[in-house]
Amino acid sequence: MNGQGDRDRVTSGNGAIGEDVAGAGRHRYSIRVGDSQQSLEEIWPPFGLRIESPRLVLRVVREADFPDYVAAATSGIVRADRNPFVSPWNEKTSEELVRSSLPWLWSTRGRIGPDDWYLMFAVFLKDSPGEEGQGKEASGNEAPGERLIGMQDCSASQWQTLRQISSGSWLRADEQGKGYGREMRAAMLLWAIDHFGAQVAVSGAYQWNDASQRVSRALGYRITGSRRVVDAHGSVEREDRFELQAEDFARPEWSVQVSGSARLASFFDGDFAPSYEPYDEHHAEPS
Repeated sequence: MNGQGDRDRVTSGNGAIGEDVAGAGRHRYSIRVGDSQQSLEEIWPPFGLRIESPRLVLRVVREADFPDYVAAATSGIVRADRNPFVSPWNEKTSEELVRSSLPWLWSTRGRIGPDDWYLMFAVFLKDSPGEEGQGKEASGNEAPGERLIGMQDCSASQWQTLRQISSGSWLRADEQGKGYGREMRAAMLLWAIDHFGAQVAVSGAYQWNDASQRVSRALGYRITGSRRVVDAHGSVEREDRFELQAEDFARPEWSVQVSGSARLASFFDGDFAPSYEPYDEHHAEPS
């Protein structure tokens, strides 16, 4: 698991409010001075956030995931004749996709709050018992047998005032139609609302994009307006804007397990605990 162990692992769902919102003071971000044994999750809290739903795991993508990311992104994403994205990134050759997508993933890491932040979650499918992949070596915040099948992003601007998040996502085509799109958005919302204090979630979808619109409606989003936009190929489309108030969230019957959220909130807010030096019994002062 992450570098903190499971100290702030909590479960939420079906109306439960995550305890790490109230208990954030116990997990303030700090660094042990001169200690090279600190984990990457301790040093960079976005890597320590883990959201686990019944079938999926969401965690911020890192370099070790890039081969699986590229495999998923180049396997085919769009089944429709029209492109649901604002940019035709998914239509590039494999080489062009890597040259444009990986720098984009790196660029999101600079948005670390307190008012503006961006989390690019990789979505992993858990293995069922006995399935191939149980022997995969894991490290850091990864567990054995997790297979990257898509991405779910979550971002905020003017967060401290609006408490509003925006999101977007994609799944590889051969994993579509199994309910994963709804499950990963619901898992992200359970974390954002119950553990991170989001009050509003917004999303957008072209009016022809039935799959995305169905997910939004099923989770309690409401259309608040539409606008004319330019699509990935320079044509005009109508995009519906969806908005979800926290109290209107159509919660799933299942819960999520979350770890690393309180430490991440402290990191984003700049609410740091004092740095300290690791204890060394050979150099300890006499009592």
